[in-house]
Amino acid sequence: MTRDLSVNRNVIANFAGSIWSALMLLAFVPFYIRLMGVESYGIVGVFTSLMAMLAVLDLGLSQTMNREMARLASDEKGSRQLAETARTLEIIYWGIGLLVGCLIALLSSFIAYQWLNPEQLSRDALQQALWIMALVIALRWPVALYTGGLNGLQRQVQANVLLIGISTAQGFGALAVLWFVEPSIQAFFWWQAGVALIQALLLRSALWNNLPDKEYAAFRMSIVSNLWRFAAGISGISLLAIVLTQLDKVLLSKMLTLSQFGYYTFAATAAAITGKVVGPIFTAYSPRLSALVAQNRQTELIKTYHQGCQLVSLALVPLVLMLAVFADEILGLWGQDPELVSNSGTLLSLLVIGNGLNGLMNLPYALQIAHGWTRLVLLTNLVAVFMLVPAIYFMTLHWGAEGAAWVWIVLNTGYLIFNVQIMHRRLLVNEKIRWYLQDVIIPIIFPLLAVLLAKMVMPELSGMSVIAEIGVLVLLSGFVLFVASMSSLSGRSMAMRLLHPMPRSS
Repeated sequence: MTRDLSVNRNVIANFAGSIWSALMLLAFVPFYIRLMGVESYGIVGVFTSLMAMLAVLDLGLSQTMNREMARLASDEKGSRQLAETARTLEIIYWGIGLLVGCLIALLSSFIAYQWLNPEQLSRDALQQALWIMALVIALRWPVALYTGGLNGLQRQVQANVLLIGISTAQGFGALAVLWFVEPSIQAFFWWQAGVALIQALLLRSALWNNLPDKEYAAFRMSIVSNLWRFAAGISGISLLAIVLTQLDKVLLSKMLTLSQFGYYTFAATAAAITGKVVGPIFTAYSPRLSALVAQNRQTELIKTYHQGCQLVSLALVPLVLMLAVFADEILGLWGQDPELVSNSGTLLSLLVIGNGLNGLMNLPYALQIAHGWTRLVLLTNLVAVFMLVPAIYFMTLHWGAEGAAWVWIVLNTGYLIFNVQIMHRRLLVNEKIRWYLQDVIIPIIFPLLAVLLAKMVMPELSGMSVIAEIGVLVLLSGFVLFVASMSSLSGRSMAMRLLHPMPRSS
């Protein structure tokens, strides 16, 4: 019961932090575009893509930190090794961050003068923005490591309190700087650099305050020797995943004008909210699965795994369906700009479907990481790169951004079909059919029927007031969420607990 409450508390905390940070990001995007212009917001898209592509230089260390903190914290004899592991990975990680910042600074001239296609911004202004961007990336770099450590130590409530504070400062502060100081991309990135420094220092302090035996913290080469195989597997997975998820953006940033790429970035930013929904569940369940595997508690592992998978479907499916089916209506309310809707509506529908399919694979991936088995994802990603990189190029060349989005859907459909089949031949051998039926298919079918029915019978939103439009969409979302809850065993169980709470023991 205590462990279940701990996981539930972490899920709630992660949702709070993730949803709040998503709101801080999404709420201000239309204002950023109006103040800076869509070209400057395209530079923010370049920044996001660079952060994602350079994540390969993480070398799997942030996930290794998460797993090792969870594993060692469950071992009474592991307190000294906790501090030594944290110190060793911290030193390596800060060194990589400095290297990454220098790399971006060195590439700034090529990116500004040879790669991007601005129509209004000067090349000099672009290069200045890239220099500041390099500083932001270097300062943000250690955030993943410290967050991974706190999550592994089950200090996820504390991590999310810090996340909420930082995301609030990033959103409101950037808007204030653009409004009252200077509406330029340079000013935007200078603010982000200051917040990134504060964030890194706060997270570092939080991690070390939660570690025992800090006096023994020292760099140990033996720890690197023990962890390099797992970290290398994660690093390989990250490299291939980055190629698969960022190649479309790399090609589009070259093939489209900066304004067109800005619209694509707008749609991708909206579609990325799916990660804000799945991420909290993955973060809460991943260390729990690792601990259960380490303790060889198979029955509880199976129960926890399916519970997490069903929770992912319950959280993800209604959101994906509403965004995909009502993309134009939602973008119209959000951006209040018909040009944004016409250029980004279809893209949002396609990207959010691909992201949703990808999100369903998060808990199976967490199970593989808990067992220290990285080979399956590494090999399937490698096969996908060889098969789909030509497809991404061909589709982008002929159908632009929408073609690339279709490739993303096909890729994740393949993972859903093939990866799960192969995984369950080795892990939780008898649970494959249950995963497909109870965890995925049934939680999708009934909400899908509900949202299609709602689309058919609902009135046209275009003639309504903004308040009325929001009210209708909220009611429809509630209806679809209710159907999804009743379609899921975990959803029905949570509903029963809310309606009939257990009496407290006297």
